[in-house]
Amino acid sequence: MRVESFANDDSTTADIITCLEKCGCCPRCIFRFLGEKSASRFKCYQETLKETLNDMKKRSSAEPDTSDNIDVDMSPSNDQPCPACLGILQQYLDKPFLTKIKDYVTKAEYEFKSFLCSLTVPVCVLIRERAVLVHLRDKFKSVYESVTEADIARVKDVWKWTAGPLLGDSLLVPFDQKSNFDIALMFNYPRTFKECEMFLDYQPDVFKRRKFKRGQGELFNRANVGKALKEMSDQRLRRAFQIPPTIPKVICECDDIRCTREPLYIAGRYNKYNRFLSQTPWFVDGKRKSESSVEEKICDHLKKHFNHSDSKFSASGREDVDVLMLGTGRPFVVELLDPHKVTFSKEAVKNIQKEINAASSEVQVRHLQIVTKEATNNLKEGEMEKTKTYSALCWSAAVLPQEKLEEISSMTNVVLHQKTPIRVLHRRPLATRERTVYTMSAERIDDHHFKLNLETQAGTYIKEFVHGDFGRTTPNMSTLTGVECDIFQLDVLKKHFNRDRQPEKVKENTPTENISITYRKHHHHLQKTSATLTENITVTYRKHHRHLQKTHLQKTSASLTENITITYRKHQQHLQKTSATLTENITVTYRKHHHHLQKTSLSLTENIILNITDK
Repeated sequence: MRVESFANDDSTTADIITCLEKCGCCPRCIFRFLGEKSASRFKCYQETLKETLNDMKKRSSAEPDTSDNIDVDMSPSNDQPCPACLGILQQYLDKPFLTKIKDYVTKAEYEFKSFLCSLTVPVCVLIRERAVLVHLRDKFKSVYESVTEADIARVKDVWKWTAGPLLGDSLLVPFDQKSNFDIALMFNYPRTFKECEMFLDYQPDVFKRRKFKRGQGELFNRANVGKALKEMSDQRLRRAFQIPPTIPKVICECDDIRCTREPLYIAGRYNKYNRFLSQTPWFVDGKRKSESSVEEKICDHLKKHFNHSDSKFSASGREDVDVLMLGTGRPFVVELLDPHKVTFSKEAVKNIQKEINAASSEVQVRHLQIVTKEATNNLKEGEMEKTKTYSALCWSAAVLPQEKLEEISSMTNVVLHQKTPIRVLHRRPLATRERTVYTMSAERIDDHHFKLNLETQAGTYIKEFVHGDFGRTTPNMSTLTGVECDIFQLDVLKKHFNRDRQPEKVKENTPTENISITYRKHHHHLQKTSATLTENITVTYRKHHRHLQKTHLQKTSASLTENITITYRKHQQHLQKTSATLTENITVTYRKHHHHLQKTSLSLTENIILNITDK
């Protein structure tokens, strides 16, 4: 197999090999800096790579007596770390370390059909690779003048090319870079901070020491060090760093091995039959307000089957604690983070559903299934296009006549303007939301109680629609009936989705039926187009109306501000004049009083002198 090389001739390639061997580079790093990017080349054992390098030098040796071409194996020993990869491509590709990885994965007890590997390499490797390149530019300018770090195979890639297939043979599953199961290796080098410290003087604005504690590794990362190296000239690097890089006194260590897999998604629908059960755990100031929750009653059972590290529960909306979720139930999805068990048949999932339902009568689950991540997007898509059916037990301060109940039942498409309810204002922004009540039906229970069934747009606050929330929801049942109303109980009967509609059976149509269907479709299209145009005109009008209102308010505000400013200035001038007058009066009075005191004092002094003279 021919070796890829930046050099055009075998003689120069041999000289480059010798130069890199003198620097102490390992065989795999020598091939990296030669320009080799073939994964199959790096899969060879280190001894085989050494033999290949020696053969390359022998074939190109035109003058066997020259010192540079003598066949001497100057590559570092196994216990001498490579200055370019810090030993990652040496002992961490040997069988003992790969066996250690295999044992760890086996002990973790994950289910997986393929795997990938991810490496966290010490950031100082970037500096050392650049230092080797600078050294090669000094020795072989014509070859390496235009070569950059991007042209060199990365340490982590070479490790994966070599270790991936070997681990695959050991774990009996294929190595796949697109796998959802990841074996992560974290390498640490004790002198990383010391070797990167030069950047504190080079780019102090980027690398601010005061924000980080020494030795934590947070200050220097692959992104900022890579950017700094790209902007740093070879000449500056020579002044700041050893060229070629020194052979490390200690090898970098693999601090941690971790296995993780992508989340698994479980979806279904739940019914809630308890008016004291919240959807999610309910805490106020660190104190629990409810014994359990819908989330816990579902997720606690999933934990023992999927053995995941954590879970995230999401539902299509939420009901209040005192509201029942009836009918076909509310759609939900649980994201299982880092699950160990992932292979479940449909029958096994059904058994988990039965287990959840048997454990509690307060929460019942249906249609439980494993879904893709893409399918979970349906949970939030078209949120405002969904509709909900409710049943509310209501109270009225006065008896509602049957005619009024029938009038309420005949109302359709009632548009509500709902300010954020007072009860949720502490956690939601203040806004006025427009929602629609599509249909209503009111049924008398007794003189002061009636049952109200509603089909509304998703996101409608039903409780506030009934009692009005101190006039924050308009219209409301109190304004529609002319009688004060309140709500005792609320149940969600159904949450409607487009996908809930069952497809009609396909049958052969007669020509007349086809014409009729075509006409209806065309008519329906015209109706939709008309509705869209009307809606656009309405939206444009509202925007324009709001703009005019805003402009009017701005003008009014400006006018008021101007009037207030003028009034303030006049008042200030008046105060200044009054103050000046008062000051002047006080000054005149003071002077008069002072003059009077002086005269009195002189008179007293004169009398005293006369008395003394007389005596």
